[in-house]
Amino acid sequence: MPTVLQFRRGTTTQNNNFTGTAGELSVDTTLDTVRVHDGSTAGGFALLKETGVSNLTLNAQAEIRLGDSDSSNYVGFKSPGTVGTNLIFTLPSSDGSAGQALVTDASGTLSFAAAGATITSDTSTNTDFLLYFASTTTGALTAVKQDSGLIYNPSTGSLSSSVFIGALTGNADTATTAGTITSQANSATIAAASANTINQIVLRDGSGNFSAGVATLTATAARYADLAERYTADSDYDPGTVLIFDGALEVTVSNQDASPKVAGVVSTDPAYLMNSDLQGTLTVALALTGRVPTKVIGPVHKGDMMVSTADGRARAESNPAMGTVIGKALEDFSGTEGTIEVVVGRL
Repeated sequence: MPTVLQFRRGTTTQNNNFTGTAGELSVDTTLDTVRVHDGSTAGGFALLKETGVSNLTLNAQAEIRLGDSDSSNYVGFKSPGTVGTNLIFTLPSSDGSAGQALVTDASGTLSFAAAGATITSDTSTNTDFLLYFASTTTGALTAVKQDSGLIYNPSTGSLSSSVFIGALTGNADTATTAGTITSQANSATIAAASANTINQIVLRDGSGNFSAGVATLTATAARYADLAERYTADSDYDPGTVLIFDGALEVTVSNQDASPKVAGVVSTDPAYLMNSDLQGTLTVALALTGRVPTKVIGPVHKGDMMVSTADGRARAESNPAMGTVIGKALEDFSGTEGTIEVVVGRL
C-alpha cells in the first residue's frame, strides 16, 4: 500500500502530459473527473463519472451487464475474442417502424430499415441462380427455402426445372421462339415456335398462325374455298393459270383452245391440298373443285361454262365439247383480260 496519497489538479491538456507516481490522483478541471496514475502512463486513467464525454474501455472481453428489475439476471454485451481493427457502431438518432431491424452502412453507422434482403433489379447476369421461396404472404419475411430443382437465368429469362406440372400460356409477336423449358432429367430443350420445326411445340405467330407437318384432327370448317392436288410442272405458274395434262412432266400451261386435256386452275389458297409431299423440282397446287380465282378473257357472264384458251386462260363457251369444261363462272366480266372467280369442276 502507498504511504503517501497525493492530489494534483489541472486542465485536460496538463493532465495528458502528466505521468505522476503510482497511486497518485489528479483532478481534470476541464472534464470534471479524477485520474488515477500508475507511475508510467502519461495522463493516467480517467475514472467514469455519471455524465461526461470520456470514453469507457473494458479490457479482455469484459462485459457490459444490464440487470433486470430485481438484479437477479441481466442482458449483456461483450467484444468478440479477436478484433482485427477498432470498430465503433454509431446508433440511429430515432426509433424505426414496427418490424424494422438495425442495418449498417458498412462504415459503422446503424439505421433502421426493413428486415430481410434488399431487392434490386437484374436482367443481364448470365448465370444460373437458385430460386428461393416462402409461405409468408403478409408481414415480415423471416425465413426462405430453396431447392436445386428450379433454376433461373436473368440474362436469357430461361427457367429450368426437373419436373413441370401445369399449363403454359403466353403470346408472341413473331414466329421466333418465345420461351424455353429445359428439363434437367434428360437435358432436352423444348422450344415453342410457329414454324414447322422438328421437336418444337406449337406457338402461334403475331397473326395467330402456325405451321405443322402432319396433324391429326377433326376439321369442321375451312377458311379457303377449293380442293387442290399437287402435280409436277415444267414451270412455276402463277395462281389462276389454266393448266393441261401435257408436256415433259405431269402438267403444263394450256396451249390449245377448248383443250380436252384440261387439268384445272393453279390454286391461290387451297382449303385442302392433297399429295402435299410430292417431290419434284417444280410442283403446283392444282384446284380440282371449288371456287378459285381464274385468269380469263371476256366477255363472261355469271353461270357461263368455261374452257381453256391457248395462253393459259379461260373463256366462256355456250356449247362445250365433252371433257373441255373447267367450271362455271361465278361473276360477270366485260373486259379483255382479267381475273374472276370460277367454280371449277362444276359441269
